[in-house]
Amino acid sequence: MNMLNIIDPIAQDNSIESYQVHSYKPYINSFNTNDEIRIPINQQDLYVLPSASTIYIEGSVKVYRPNGDKKERVSVVEFVNNAILYLFQDIRYELNGVEVDRIKNAGITTTIKSLISMNENETKMSRLWGWDTDGIKNTKGFFSVCIPLNKVLGFAEDYNKIIMNCKHELILLRSNTNLNAVKLNTNEVLEDISINKIVWRVPHIKVSDRERVNLLRYLEKDRAISLAFRNWDLYEYPMLPRTTKHTWSVKTSSQLEKPRFIIIGLQTHRKNIGSGDMSQFDHCHLRDVKVFLNSTYFPYESLNINFADDKYLLLYELYAKFQQSYYGHRCAPLLSLKEFKDLCPLVVINCSRQNETLKTGPVDVRVELESDSEIPDQTSAYCLILNDCIVEYKPLSNIVKKIT
Repeated sequence: MNMLNIIDPIAQDNSIESYQVHSYKPYINSFNTNDEIRIPINQQDLYVLPSASTIYIEGSVKVYRPNGDKKERVSVVEFVNNAILYLFQDIRYELNGVEVDRIKNAGITTTIKSLISMNENETKMSRLWGWDTDGIKNTKGFFSVCIPLNKVLGFAEDYNKIIMNCKHELILLRSNTNLNAVKLNTNEVLEDISINKIVWRVPHIKVSDRERVNLLRYLEKDRAISLAFRNWDLYEYPMLPRTTKHTWSVKTSSQLEKPRFIIIGLQTHRKNIGSGDMSQFDHCHLRDVKVFLNSTYFPYESLNINFADDKYLLLYELYAKFQQSYYGHRCAPLLSLKEFKDLCPLVVINCSRQNETLKTGPVDVRVELESDSEIPDQTSAYCLILNDCIVEYKPLSNIVKKIT
């Protein structure tokens, strides 16, 4: 028994000598709409830990209310949940000039992923990156956030090891509008949301002499190092037709990426209008959702949802079980049953258990939606697919390639 091992030596881990965070800035300090912002790490003889890195952003917001011929400055601006990431369209990470991971529509993608992944304990730190399901009211006119990269990219969330002797680059593409980041009241007009500063803060790891020798011996052989992670692939149907049944052919892929989870969300009259909250979703009286991977469908039985009679327990159960299935540990979900209905009635489909025929050849991903009444006008559908992904890199020859 452990309690009897009184002569065990004291074990101390001295393999890491220092852990220092270094700040990297973009090539050009231009952060206007549609601008591409590139933040490089060109020095190659480094051991860095991208999974623990953060994106620090500073900026200001101006909202006014017309008052006759004058503009009256609004003192309290209401940001939506996860507002700052709605200022970016795409975010991607490159290694030696090769794209490793990317998300599209950064605000929607990270909002959906965080809603199903976060638990109550994480909410204590979540305001650091502008996360609050009740929204955030800004009274100062300027903002600053520190966004963990593991809340933005699946690569940073899953791969928590160092990367050696490579060039790194983080690329952020500004959205063409700022309206999705705020929730405007009647007669309020968004003048501008300006970003003044972006810094990528990346940990540098200095190892002990013994560990350095071991790593250098491995580098000399120029063996490929595998980076295994799950990427977050978002697809959008901009405007659903006014029907009670609709089939959406989301994606056909000839690659060997295996969809693990598929999350469906609907939004009515929220995009690019300012008065709508882009961080929330609508149930649109859904009755059933089926996801087809070729001829195999998930879930096996109908969900039989009825939001009018508060019969959506099966939908909430799928949401609540996500963390156990995805991370392998049980946690209380972020939202209660009522909050789930009011804020994010997302459909979480677990398709991680699949037969052998889906592991090779093309996979046709199709979604069938059925509702009790016609889908309202200006309703967009979002489908977030969580795929397996493997990238290999060779630190000595600087070769990076995706294994698909």
